[in-house]
Amino acid sequence: MGGRTFPVGTLRGKFMVIDGVDVELDGKPDRMAPGGRIRSAQNMLVMSSAITGQKFLVNYTRDAAGLLREVWILTPDEAVAKRESLDKPLLNIWPFTSNDTVNTQ
Repeated sequence: MGGRTFPVGTLRGKFMVIDGVDVELDGKPDRMAPGGRIRSAQNMLVMSSAITGQKFLVNYTRDAAGLLREVWILTPDEAVAKRESLDKPLLNIWPFTSNDTVNTQ
């Protein structure tokens, strides 16, 4: 298929930029880490101001402080692809529970 490869332990959620580093993840307030990156479905860096208010299904990782470090906006194929970490809940260490069945609706 030739798609992107995501790090082991990557989580999935519904993501929306509220303002600057303030975001919403799965309907709850969250924050981007200093230097945190958002990548488009074409794997290009995206400025948060360019997507403010838009909702996306994403894969993401967190830093040691629990802030969002890497966010990848998913393509339709990536959104339905099974992730390796889905069957290994011990790899989903932050947060301790994760909703891996999030739909785009």
